[in-house]
Formats: sequence, C-alpha cells, structure tokens
Amino acid sequence: MSEQTKILSLRLSPAEWDLLTNLADRQGFSRSNAARLALVMGVRFAEAGHTFNITRMVLLMEYMQAAIDVMITRDHGDVIPQLLEAAKQRLETFHA
Repeated sequence: MSEQTKILSLRLSPAEWDLLTNLADRQGFSRSNAARLALVMGVRFAEAGHTFNITRMVLLMEYMQAAIDVMITRDHGDVIPQLLEAAKQRLETFHA
C-alpha cells in the first residue's frame, strides 16, 4: 500500500521565493523538492531545540581561521603551499 502525500500551500515573499528557486536550481531539482529539503532540515534543527546565529558562527570561523593562519605562518611557513592544495582537494571531495 502506498503512502498518501499531503498538500501544504503557503505564501512566500519574493525574496523567499528567490531563495527557494536558487536552491532548486543549484541542486538540480524542483522547487517543491527544495522546499521539502529546507523544511525537513529546519524542522529537525528546531525539534532539537537549536537556534542559529549566523553572524556569530561566521565570526567564530573567521577568528579560528585567522588564529590558525597566524600560527602556521609563524611556525611552519614552509607547509603553506601543501595546506592550500589539501584544502582545495578537500573542497572538491567533500563539498562539490
């Protein structure tokens, strides 16, 4: 027996519509699938009781990157080219 799907209609601002359309285009699937993906990810995050402060996260990431950059440049400047190449490879492998 197949599971019946439910229909949910909602209103989006033009900016939200554009965000959803861009996500769908980048991922190569329909706007409906993009909405389902965003909903499932957001609901799971909310159910866990999490909040997310994007400004704080970016600041922390930049702080950590700056600290690591200073330490590596100061103490191990000779490995910088290898680190940059490894970072590019990891980006292609895990985030392409």
